[in-house]
Amino acid sequence: MQAKLSRFRSDIRANVALLFSLAALPVFGVVGAAVDYTRVSRIQVQIQAALDSASLAVAKDSRTLSASGLQEAANRAFAGNFTPPADLTLGTLGVTRDGNTIRLAVSGSLQTTIAATLGVSSMPVSVISQTSWNEPKIEIALVLDNTGSMAWSGKMAALKAAALDLISELEATRVSADQVKIAVVPFATQVNIGTAYRNETWMRFDGTGIDSTLVTTKSAWTGCLTDRDQPADTTDAAPTSSATRYRGVKCATSSLAAVQPLATNFTAARAAINAMQPTGNTNITIGVQMGLAVLSSALPFQQTGTSSDVLRYMILLTDGDNTQSRYASGSGAAGQIDPRTQMACTVVKAAGITLFTVRVIEGNQTLLRACATDPSMYFNVTSSGGIGDAFKAITSMIKRMRLSA
Repeated sequence: MQAKLSRFRSDIRANVALLFSLAALPVFGVVGAAVDYTRVSRIQVQIQAALDSASLAVAKDSRTLSASGLQEAANRAFAGNFTPPADLTLGTLGVTRDGNTIRLAVSGSLQTTIAATLGVSSMPVSVISQTSWNEPKIEIALVLDNTGSMAWSGKMAALKAAALDLISELEATRVSADQVKIAVVPFATQVNIGTAYRNETWMRFDGTGIDSTLVTTKSAWTGCLTDRDQPADTTDAAPTSSATRYRGVKCATSSLAAVQPLATNFTAARAAINAMQPTGNTNITIGVQMGLAVLSSALPFQQTGTSSDVLRYMILLTDGDNTQSRYASGSGAAGQIDPRTQMACTVVKAAGITLFTVRVIEGNQTLLRACATDPSMYFNVTSSGGIGDAFKAITSMIKRMRLSA
């Protein structure tokens, strides 16, 4: 009897052990899956950090890179931040670009350890990183010498080609239509704003202080302005009084192209450039003042944006010395006009406008270098062929400043 009981107890222990082993299999499977899931989660966190760093590293540069260049840059940045373990297999890094957003994505699989005993050999890994940035709007005033000397040595043709190329280059970089505005300010001794403003209260047509040969009436006015009364001739002071209003006069020459105020309509800017013709003498001050006016929130134009993220630029090109203004003409004119030009440049820079200057063959190097925001923004062009190179360099500088803003 005792022997039978012993055999019975032995059988029970064996059965209990067998039952425990069978019951433990699901438990071990769940624990194993949890361990492998934790490994996947940890790997995904590491990949996410690397992808985030990579997307930030290449985000703004993506606007200037080709698709293949962007892919290579993203691959380098990701590889520099993450080295996959031996049991992780990753596919090709996906890179997409949409406006001001870049998206990196990668997927693959991680080999399991304990979960493999249940027939699960790997677990999927998938991570996405997306970076967006606000790209500032830009406004550019092209203040371009249209004087008679621009007819020489192919300068006007080269200027037109360079300005049109600048517009096309900036047009290609904008994501939305309102992201880039361009104004064109042709100047000689005067500027021409067209006749649409003849009835505005900020216009003045009396002959006080004006050469009698230039005095006109409101009804006869054909769009030309001479220098404002000093000191408003160098500023964007609101034209709210007799001393600050714009002075309508007879056009010294009928062929001076009209000012094109700031606009996102590049067709208008191109038309203004194509309409330019060499004519008359040189008054850089009025060109700079009108360039300031088109970039200002004060009358007469007011097309400038009001948000704080707008970057403003002026590109001033001339091929000669100051020779004639409302206040001076003849051999000693430069000595009187140059200080007014310098004052106008100082006001432009004080307004936060980045000023580029281009001297073409002739002109006051000291004045134009001092007018530029930085010496690197002054370009001394020794032939008409160099105008295009100067404008390309300026375009590149504007694009870099915009991306780093």
